[in-house]
Amino acid sequence: MKKTKKTTAALTALASEFPALINRLDKEIDGIVGRMDLLKKGGLIYASPHWRKDSSGAEKYFYLLYPQQAGEKRRREYVGCDLEKIEEARAAIERGKEFDELNKQLSALKSRIEQVHEAMGNAKRYLTGSWW
Repeated sequence: MKKTKKTTAALTALASEFPALINRLDKEIDGIVGRMDLLKKGGLIYASPHWRKDSSGAEKYFYLLYPQQAGEKRRREYVGCDLEKIEEARAAIERGKEFDELNKQLSALKSRIEQVHEAMGNAKRYLTGSWW
């Protein structure tokens, strides 16, 4: 009988940790979503930077080369040689990369939540005896 009491006490202690863990996970998700919103508002560019060289071989004109879509020519966008516009374009490319990385993290967290939800549902069925 004592062993059963120890086991149920350990189970209760384990279950009491879940609310804090879930809240921490929720805050992590909120942080990622908030950062993604900021990045999106700043503008995202999914293109490769390309420099066109002048006659001496020095980098002169900045272009953005977008991924080719099926059946279409590859889109090129002229940015020019204005340093401010070039930096804006580069920053938008970096925001796009960061956005994609955060999106991967968010997907992984959502997958973990789904797995934990299923495991907790199974645990509840075991505890209530409605598994069978």
